[in-house]
Amino acid sequence: MHKAGRAKAEKHMRQLELKDSMKIGIKELDDQHQQLTEIINELYYAYMQGNHRAVLCGLITRLNDYAHEHFALERQYMERFVFEMPDYEQHMQEHREFFTDAIGFLLRYIEEGSEITPEMLDYLQGWWKDHVMVRDKELGRFLRSRGVTA
Repeated sequence: MHKAGRAKAEKHMRQLELKDSMKIGIKELDDQHQQLTEIINELYYAYMQGNHRAVLCGLITRLNDYAHEHFALERQYMERFVFEMPDYEQHMQEHREFFTDAIGFLLRYIEEGSEITPEMLDYLQGWWKDHVMVRDKELGRFLRSRGVTA
């Protein structure tokens, strides 16, 4: 990556932090949110440091795999109450969009050698924060209202 690209990324992006206000109150999901946050941060820092393509590809693969695992767990929780949950379809649609958009362009870096840009990483961070703060917070409230505490 060019120095100008790294400088631009540095202006736009900051380290993600899973603050207490972002936690949804379901420990298993909060722990996975923390892990995903750390992987996104690792990817950002690897990009900023101009790490070798193999390092970036490894982190992208790790993010993709862990996101699949996390979203599958969320789906398991939601499917217990699928007929009661008002925004189930919207939540699932956001998960699909994450893989199509955020992960999709990162996988193109692996498969086609396309460039990772600061805007891509900014989008990834923004999507993650917005999804956790809105959809997952709603999910946490809903699950806790149904007695889920794990």
